[in-house]
Amino acid sequence: AAAASAASAGPPLSEMATSEIVDESGILSDPAAVARLVALLPEGQRTEEHLRSNIRSPQVAQCLGRLTSALADDAGSFNSIIANFQLDPADGMGAMAGGNPIEAFLNCLLKDVERKEGVKKVEEEKDGGGDGGESKGGDGEEKGDGSGDGDVKMDES
Repeated sequence: AAAASAASAGPPLSEMATSEIVDESGILSDPAAVARLVALLPEGQRTEEHLRSNIRSPQVAQCLGRLTSALADDAGSFNSIIANFQLDPADGMGAMAGGNPIEAFLNCLLKDVERKEGVKKVEEEKDGGGDGGESKGGDGEEKGDGSGDGDVKMDES
């Protein structure tokens, strides 16, 4: 039954994140992305060479296969995984309603990254904006965002 549900759930994650697909995506050509990924590696393995080696390892493919199975097995597993990743299950509701927990999981991940990147871009614009820094600092004070104002003042001094 698990194999049948996994088959109807869409392609397994191990097929969507092969080393070839990762290479073609260009993510490993982005120095900022590589730095963020390398930082997640175990101590003593934090190099781009280790990152590339890990991505190509059979262990990563095996883990993706297990994650696929866990996502597709039942709603309880899906909900546990979403909770462990601290994702918002509402972001995947449409795909779940359509019977595709893999797509639902990926939608949740994507929305989470978009929200975090959006916050990061807003903070970068606020901290390093240069052209409108004075008015933004005033806006930050009105909102009571003390931490952002502290960063702006440090940058200006």
